Amino acid sequence: MELFPHGGFVRLRSRARDKYVHADVDASGVSLRPLGAAPSVNAVWKPERWPSEGDFLILQGVAYGRYLAVSDKDAPPGHRGVRAVQRDYNSPHAEAPFLWTAFRVDADQNYVRLHNHQRWLRANGRHRYWNNVVTIDTRNASLTTMMQWRVEEIPVSPEPLPLPPPPQQPTIHVSRGLFKRRAKVHPSGRMIQHVRMDDDGFILDNWPDFNFDDYSVSNLRAEVALRQDDENITLCLRAGKHALLIPLITDLPHNTDPLDIIVMPAGSPVVLEVMLYLVVS
Repeated sequence: MELFPHGGFVRLRSRARDKYVHADVDASGVSLRPLGAAPSVNAVWKPERWPSEGDFLILQGVAYGRYLAVSDKDAPPGHRGVRAVQRDYNSPHAEAPFLWTAFRVDADQNYVRLHNHQRWLRANGRHRYWNNVVTIDTRNASLTTMMQWRVEEIPVSPEPLPLPPPPQQPTIHVSRGLFKRRAKVHPSGRMIQHVRMDDDGFILDNWPDFNFDDYSVSNLRAEVALRQDDENITLCLRAGKHALLIPLITDLPHNTDPLDIIVMPAGSPVVLEVMLYLVVS
């Protein structure tokens, strides 16, 4: 458990596949992907220990604030076990699908197995490399290297990451006679609820909402700033009633699920307490 810094940030790298556990952009699935030249925050997880429930930890995705959990859905063909998923945390108590225990594989290496109720987090695709879904396997008799993960701690910085710039509007070509014209394509809208947190950490009761038909976090921040009549703000996600707040630093997930946004005054003591800024490199 010492490999997981409480309140810090880590990546999980498969020993067998040499790829990383990623939160999929639909904010639901979990898959193995290479890190790439420009590492994504989707590969970053924030561990929190649950000492009152034993030697357990939970892993919160930095991209969308949801937690790594065990589902009851069978893995797709070519994979073993059941699917690993991202889920909101809505219970005030520790729930079994979210709780992980880390067992170090070798005393002198940073490889662990992640255990959940007689099951193990595992990679897939040793022989069929296109099988990249992360699963939880109940076949405890064969603890292979597909169930081993290197824990890579990520350093932090006192400065926030810049938000990604607003994307150019996607377009499609529409044929009309001998000519083609470009038509704008917008994602389906989602409901955004936003609420103000004051400098003392109290959340106000008023939760105004609006429909937002864009994936851009920069555009969302501009819209919330306009509605809050304040440019000096920081947006945080709350993925469930009892989820920890996490900074919104990447574009929105590719779904239409409503989002709860906590609006904080930038630079307030609460912001500094909630946020540890990643150095994604």
